[in-house]
Amino acid sequence: MNVSRRLANWRLVAMLVVVSALAGADAIAQTQNLRVKIGPANVYERPRTSSDVIMTVQEGTLLEVLKREDTWYWVMLPADTHGLRRGGYIAGYLVELISPKGIVEPAIVAPPAPRPAAVKPAPAAAPRVPRYFLGIGGGSQSASRAFADDVVFPLYEENWQYHARYSTPKASALDVTIGLRLARHLVLAFAFWRSVPSSDATIDARVPHPISYNMLRLATAEGLTVGRMENDGHLQLTWLVPLARHVDLSIFGGPSVFHLRQDLINSLSFRESYPYDRVAIGGFQAERKSKVAIGGNAGLDVTVMVWRCIGVGVSGRYARASLKLPSAGAGSVSVQLGGAQVSGGLRMRF
Repeated sequence: MNVSRRLANWRLVAMLVVVSALAGADAIAQTQNLRVKIGPANVYERPRTSSDVIMTVQEGTLLEVLKREDTWYWVMLPADTHGLRRGGYIAGYLVELISPKGIVEPAIVAPPAPRPAAVKPAPAAAPRVPRYFLGIGGGSQSASRAFADDVVFPLYEENWQYHARYSTPKASALDVTIGLRLARHLVLAFAFWRSVPSSDATIDARVPHPISYNMLRLATAEGLTVGRMENDGHLQLTWLVPLARHVDLSIFGGPSVFHLRQDLINSLSFRESYPYDRVAIGGFQAERKSKVAIGGNAGLDVTVMVWRCIGVGVSGRYARASLKLPSAGAGSVSVQLGGAQVSGGLRMRF
């Protein structure tokens, strides 16, 4: 009786073991094959794409599954030319499962494509920096320092002299500037300044008597007008300072060349009548003197751009030089050039 029971128990255990083995074998058989659905596909030595590639298989190749690791399958590769087989890892989204009944099932859904990086808008193009500068305007120059000339003249067999004083009042002028940008804030410019004032002359003369020797008569003339023209060329090294979006300040300085044309009175005519105790200056003649001098300049300019490359500006410059003109008599005359020069006008940049 006991023997029969024991035999029955052993039979039951054996049947359970056989059934479990058959069930496991059937489960393995159902998932043991893979087919490459996206090819050619790389098979790696390790379950990562940075590993070495051991074989590349084509679309439709059947692979035997050994195990699954996360999103990778460890598979047995087809035999090589020497009949050897080896294992490797293939990404799950490249293959599909084939059950023993021929049913095709997806293996591992392909991982979602990485989200494309946000496209940054292209930076706005930097505003074009003008390279060339042009300024055209008008202005005024301060009065020049007065100078004097003493001239000796022969009359009635005697040598006497007259004293001429010249003063130049404030005068209008033309101002033209061109410039070239050397660096972001550095500009090399040349300015041309022309003023054409009229010099006022005053004459004090001591005139000999036509009859009495060594007897002087005084004659004076005021408000005489003689010509004068001053052309200045200023080389200006300019530092450009932005004050606002469309407003900038220029600070400049450099050497200057002055060209002066000045009329000097070189002879007088007189009006006199008997008994010759009085005499008056009846007229004069002038001679034009011309000379070049070297000096310097410094100043400021403020420009406001009102439309694209066009703006308006105002500038102030102080320029100074001195020279000696040949006298209408003998010797020379010291003349001061330049002064305070203020102008305003059109500004263009290209």
